[in-house]
Amino acid sequence: MFVIDVIPFARTASTGALSYRSRTRVRLGTLITIPLRRQAVPGIVVACVPVREAKAAIKSAPFALRASAPQAHGIVPVAYRTAATAIAEYHATSLGSVFRKILSETIIRTGFPKRFAAGAGTHVTFIEAPYLRRLQTYRDQLVRAQGGGSVLVIAPTTIEVARLARDLGSAVVITGEISARRRGEAVIAAARAALVITTPQYAFVPIERLAHLIIERESADGYVDFKTPQIDWRIAIRALAVARNTPITYGDYPLRLDIRPTPEAPMRRARGCTIELVDMRTKNQLVGKEPVAQAAAFAAVPKPLMKALAQVVATGGRAVVCAVRRGYAPAVVCRDCGTTVRDAHHRALTLATIHGKRVLRSADGSVLRDARALCDVCGSWNLLPLGIGVERVAEEITRTLPRARVVRFDADTIRTPAAARRAAALFTTPGTVVVGTAATLPWLDPATPFSLAIIASADALLALPFWRSRERFVRLALALAERSERLFIATRRLDDTACSALTTTTLAPFFIEETALRNAFHYPPYGHVLVIRVQGDISRLDGDEARVRSMTMPHDLIRLPDRLPTRRRGRERVRTLVAKIPRDAWPNALLSECLATLPPNISITIDSESLW
Repeated sequence: MFVIDVIPFARTASTGALSYRSRTRVRLGTLITIPLRRQAVPGIVVACVPVREAKAAIKSAPFALRASAPQAHGIVPVAYRTAATAIAEYHATSLGSVFRKILSETIIRTGFPKRFAAGAGTHVTFIEAPYLRRLQTYRDQLVRAQGGGSVLVIAPTTIEVARLARDLGSAVVITGEISARRRGEAVIAAARAALVITTPQYAFVPIERLAHLIIERESADGYVDFKTPQIDWRIAIRALAVARNTPITYGDYPLRLDIRPTPEAPMRRARGCTIELVDMRTKNQLVGKEPVAQAAAFAAVPKPLMKALAQVVATGGRAVVCAVRRGYAPAVVCRDCGTTVRDAHHRALTLATIHGKRVLRSADGSVLRDARALCDVCGSWNLLPLGIGVERVAEEITRTLPRARVVRFDADTIRTPAAARRAAALFTTPGTVVVGTAATLPWLDPATPFSLAIIASADALLALPFWRSRERFVRLALALAERSERLFIATRRLDDTACSALTTTTLAPFFIEETALRNAFHYPPYGHVLVIRVQGDISRLDGDEARVRSMTMPHDLIRLPDRLPTRRRGRERVRTLVAKIPRDAWPNALLSECLATLPPNISITIDSESLW
């Protein structure tokens, strides 16, 4: 009889191991199935000792060991165990929750090779270039790896995985969209394939001889898993490369400042697309105190841009228009008292159209009100929609250009991958105008550029409550420029370096200014931002905050104002605590281990773009 210690692959399991009785000796690292909370979950064996050696501990334990007949599923490779430990330490979470993320059911079911070949040495390379030039570099790396092992390419979305498979040639493709049977077959085939292309969730597919790792479009949101615990797959894949002693390449245009070898270095903008800024400011001339002419009615797509769209449609070209928000308008205010329209929980409502009817909608869609509602403060009917939404842009273009084929691509119209593919199939039709959010970007093929691209709401992009908002805007503009022959950017902030630098050849002013700001505020790459969110009843927040502060000493925590959770339950609130940690002080093994013991209502995010 033996006592085995097992770390269960469970999101909310204890940070330590659980003990079970076993009739047989089990090797360390064995992947087994164990009973936990009336369920059978996978787990990894981290200790196995005879009962006679653990007799004293068993007798003094306040619980009785549960018998288990472990069903083995193979041995988890040492490299995976090493990588999982590093990932858990970086993200301040439990080892079991990390294993649950990186080892999918398909990987567990198909098992692992008996051994992994030794890597050729780990080093990092960067490719900061448009997609087609990155593609050529990837082909060169494939040629160099021939006969020496497999190349694993990770892309953030399934459409980009499919495009890479098309452009790089024969590859084993693994995504969540293919059936479980085909996915299992692909995992088995990947063990010895020359080229494997996956989404981040399958980056830990077992490959016997891994010659090179490539993270394509490394800045994408798809690399961040927002489900508890939040995992940055770029950190996880980097840990895998170190554990397997394998080279890794990051590709994007531009790379995040967090990882650029020299953050402030200029980057030469690719030729082929002209970028123009369109001034959206009102230009009334004043005579004394009276305006010469009244300002024209607000238009989401101003006349110069609509004229350019009309020319493109008339000549059979194609255009893409990008807005920030879905719906008609992201905010509604009362013209008489200036109050923003909110729901009973004080959350701002947006204006949208559902089933052909205008409604006021909350961010999570749980609150719907008739758009003819009156102001809650003064009772006025005179409500004004503010901001530019995808629906508003599409409506103006359809009304002004009836011959244009307008394709909306946002969360209100695209709800399934099949719907996204059907809409994307229309992108190549002459006379098409695609209107969508930034989520449309992966579906735009750089190999077939549009005649015209427009950013209809650059100011809204720059005003997003993220400390990377300017970097996001510049990257979106360059991505659209790569996929079009002309790019118009509508803005009132012509003097913002993020806008003006796009008309230069090297973007040097933006990189210099943004780097200086990051350095001044100790944001990445000059430090780390630790964001701790405590959610619970109002009466418990102070106690949870005190517990967190005692763990994070001597780091100073900045407390932000409490807010309502997205989905409110009773008297719950969310309290956010922010700590700035020196660049070389994270990961911290001791602090990480302490934070990993916090209950599930307290979440921890490293370098979160949003401090809320």
